[in-house]
Amino acid sequence: MNWKRLRTKVLEQYGPTDEEISELRKHYEKVSEIIESTYGLETHFAGSASRETCMTGDNDIDVFVLFPSKTSEEELKEKGLEIGKTVFEELNGEYHTEYAEHPYTKGEINGLEVEIVPCFDVEATDIRSSVDRTPHHSRWVQNNLDEKQREDVVILKAFLTCAGLYGSSLKVEGFSGYSCEILIAEFGSFQELMEEAKDWNGDTVIDPENHHEKLPESLENKFSGDSLKIIDPVDPERNVTSVLSTENYAKFIYSCWRMSEEPGMDFFTVEETEVTEFEISQELEKHGDFLVMEFDAVDEVEDIVYPQMRKTMRALNAEFRRHDFQVYDSGFFVGEDRIKIFFEVEMNLPEIKHVEGPKVYHNFKHMSQFQSKYENTFIKGERIYGKSQREFSDAKRLLKAKMEKARKLGVPERIADELNEFRFTEPTDGSDEWLKYLAEKLYITGDQ
Repeated sequence: MNWKRLRTKVLEQYGPTDEEISELRKHYEKVSEIIESTYGLETHFAGSASRETCMTGDNDIDVFVLFPSKTSEEELKEKGLEIGKTVFEELNGEYHTEYAEHPYTKGEINGLEVEIVPCFDVEATDIRSSVDRTPHHSRWVQNNLDEKQREDVVILKAFLTCAGLYGSSLKVEGFSGYSCEILIAEFGSFQELMEEAKDWNGDTVIDPENHHEKLPESLENKFSGDSLKIIDPVDPERNVTSVLSTENYAKFIYSCWRMSEEPGMDFFTVEETEVTEFEISQELEKHGDFLVMEFDAVDEVEDIVYPQMRKTMRALNAEFRRHDFQVYDSGFFVGEDRIKIFFEVEMNLPEIKHVEGPKVYHNFKHMSQFQSKYENTFIKGERIYGKSQREFSDAKRLLKAKMEKARKLGVPERIADELNEFRFTEPTDGSDEWLKYLAEKLYITGDQ
């Protein structure tokens, strides 16, 4: 399909209508009028709806309340929550308090998701918390994207959504809406971005405002774990894509290459594949030993649970390696009331292992030290070896023993507490969501 026709079809499916944008703006103005008339404070319409880069059906309204810079932190917190409560109650909405660097109000008004966020009205160089940047982000986007490019942002968001790469939460570890806007502004169009991104490497730097001729050593160190570095146009020391995982960055480059090779609507379609327990069981027979454990879900927000689970998985995989178990694959699934962990792992090892020592050539001191550790030593090739009894030869026994002391392994406290009560389950036992996750991890397409 040619790019012009593809662009039209994608916008027909994902582009917001003029009526949607107008309706969202009207609701923002109602909220803003209450805040300005009651509290005398200006507001800022933030988020993709304000910039007309939202996809159709995106009903989020982000209202930032601009407090004078001389306002104290305590007053901003208290007054910010008071303002949110007033707005939601006056407009008959339902609301609750959420927390970032400071609390804000979030809820629903007339079917729309509304956030009322207090922030300091300061210059970009004087921000006191991360939310203070948001109005500056909005202004930069307004000044750097024309109408056609705003449409291309929508296309990019749809492309990333269908690839499972859209969202900067610590669950998704993908691209934020702001990073999409920067990329289109930088490369001019969705098509140009696809052509350029397929050639990116593992250390790509994009600096739209040319803040740095070359990244200083301090930022090289700060961004050392980031594959893609998009320097924030309004903050030269911030990487907009710091949350993007290495694997998702690689998936993005791969998707861009495929898209540039053969553009089509397939890249803008999510097909729900129905996979049965029988198909999963058949696939598991082709794999190694599969070990699944579950425990009660932790009562925390996703941005806390997912990083803690990744840390847990690193600790458990390291423990398997330390005891010589080969792990072929692993992963975790966070459900509503259960968390599941799986390992495709070598389940049993010989009880005896041979420990490699030094070469025999004129190395008497090292040989003597090595031999003193083992009752049974022998020569294989050029080296001395010791015969040793493994502490664990069964993967299940290893997990059972280590979970009693999970905190000592580096497992976060809340996860460790629940892991104490874990149980082993069959791979196909669980919710439909778990089975769908497992099918994806096993790369089952549903037509095999």
